[in-house]
Amino acid sequence: MSDLRSSDREATAGHDARESESRFRELADNISQFAWTADRAGWIYWYNKRWYDYTGTTLEEMQGWGWQKVHHPEHVDRVVQRIRQSFETGTAWEDTFPLRGRDGSYRWFLSRALPIRDETGEVVRWFGTNTDITEQIDAEQALRDSETRFHELADNISQFAWTADRAGWIYWYNKRWYDYTGTTLEEMQGWGWQNVHHPEHVDRVVQRIRQSFETGTPWEDTFPLRGRDGSYRWFLSRALPIRDETGEVVRWLGTNTDVTRQIEAESALRELNDDLERRVEAETRERLRVWNVSQDLLVVADLDGTYLTVNPAWTAVLGWPESALVGKDSQWLLHPDDRERTRAETGRLAVGQKALHFESRYRHRNGSYRWLSWTAVPDRERIYGMARDITGLKEAEHKLDEAGRQLAQVTRRTTLATMTASIAHEINQPLGAIVLTGNACSRLLASSEPDLEAIRAALKRIVDDGRRASDILANIRSMLRHDHQQRLRLDVNDVVRDVFELVRGELERHRIVVDVECACDIPTIVGELVPLQQVVLNLVMNAVEEMASLTARPRRLFVETKATGSDGVLLTVTDNGCGIEPSALERIFDAFFTTKAHGMGMGLSICRSIVEAHGGRLWAAPAIPHGSTFNVLLPLHDDATAATEEPLKGRS
Repeated sequence: MSDLRSSDREATAGHDARESESRFRELADNISQFAWTADRAGWIYWYNKRWYDYTGTTLEEMQGWGWQKVHHPEHVDRVVQRIRQSFETGTAWEDTFPLRGRDGSYRWFLSRALPIRDETGEVVRWFGTNTDITEQIDAEQALRDSETRFHELADNISQFAWTADRAGWIYWYNKRWYDYTGTTLEEMQGWGWQNVHHPEHVDRVVQRIRQSFETGTPWEDTFPLRGRDGSYRWFLSRALPIRDETGEVVRWLGTNTDVTRQIEAESALRELNDDLERRVEAETRERLRVWNVSQDLLVVADLDGTYLTVNPAWTAVLGWPESALVGKDSQWLLHPDDRERTRAETGRLAVGQKALHFESRYRHRNGSYRWLSWTAVPDRERIYGMARDITGLKEAEHKLDEAGRQLAQVTRRTTLATMTASIAHEINQPLGAIVLTGNACSRLLASSEPDLEAIRAALKRIVDDGRRASDILANIRSMLRHDHQQRLRLDVNDVVRDVFELVRGELERHRIVVDVECACDIPTIVGELVPLQQVVLNLVMNAVEEMASLTARPRRLFVETKATGSDGVLLTVTDNGCGIEPSALERIFDAFFTTKAHGMGMGLSICRSIVEAHGGRLWAAPAIPHGSTFNVLLPLHDDATAATEEPLKGRS
């Protein structure tokens, strides 16, 4: 009986063990990690289903130490060495490495193995897991790359840069700081930066920056810092709070900009003012008087464009006090559309080139803009500039341009109406005669005995009147096409420059950036000046109209002239507007065909007639990536031809 009970207990225990093993495997097959078990020596004898799904292997391939086959060749030796050491010492194991999937690609896993011990403390088996951390690894790498890019950028800017925690403890400086101060992070971290500050300024700086750190407000100050050679240079320092999504300050970003030259310039100006007060020579007094009473805006700037001194006219014209202008450049005052051009002009002056006349808009203290006409010259380390307020002149030009456009529209309409009435009057006479004679023929034919001679005579009159109407149209066409002008030897570059002088106000009004490249070695042509100017003007104004609706990109007009060998001179006008449909590229030169809502469709037709009358060609093509290009090819004529040919007939 006792043996029977013992047998029952053993059977029950075996059944429970199998149930437990089944539940364990079911649970292990449904967790997100890979799982495996090994004996006390590290021989793996079981993997869960996740392992096989990922690796595409079998237990026969993977058991024991076969798992090395799916490890990356660059990592497997290290992994084997470290896990053998854990198996031998009975200590827990952890490592990170890539594993190859069934598709041949690798993903990163965090692997751990724990020893399972019996009641005596002996290791009886091992239980291990592999957790996919590829996304985490990628994110950490992206963060490291971002941090690297930030440090590379910060190390190569001209300013010193530093970061501090929310309390103001500085934990990083860029390379520029160490290059200048000759210090280390250990010396400078936290509040160690005080060691390179000038003794006469450090207490004030510490007090003010502590207040900013406590209140979370931006900080700005100017003070001297000691370099590695023991000398001091002046720096403008700024610090901005970096906040999280809740608005809490999480860290600070600061910069130090070397303003020694500006400080020295200000000191020099102060010394100059002191000298002017001491010296009372008439010439010096007169210059000072002119500086103070001039209605023109006068400025002295360094080669970077930073204002060193300005005269009182700045306050009178723009409302800004001198203190708001000195030590800054013009960019914060300029209209956004004028900044690039002004920066380019300042750059030309900085390298000693003579300035061209240019105009720009400056912001008044009340928010409006004033037009200033500038002239400036470089002199050693300074730029001397003078500007005159031409806002009233600009407004008058705008009104004049507007009046001119309205007058041109009225003139075109009046001319068209007059021409239409004249044409109608001339043609109505033969057409009326044709109608009357046709009615007479109808009556004669309706007669019971038609008079064939009378009908024949009537039909002849109809033919004669038809020819008369045709001759009238031919004469009108000839009148429109022929406008005799003296032929001249012309430089196409001069024609282009004359046209752009006429449309300069229109281009500025539409905020169009113009790039003109006129080849200096092109030969002259023989032609009629006014018709060719009309061609260039028409093509330029068409381009302006095409770009008028652009808002997503700057409006750019490119005009180029160049020689084409024996063919002649090529003029191209390119815009970056919406372009012309391919199907319309040839039709746009047909009379009365237009793509404009209010166009007559005559401009390009007339242009082609003028160019062809000069023996040339006019054609259009799409521009890349946006807009259209119009090409004008004008042939060459030698001196003998120019002296003997009949004058070319233009059509205006």
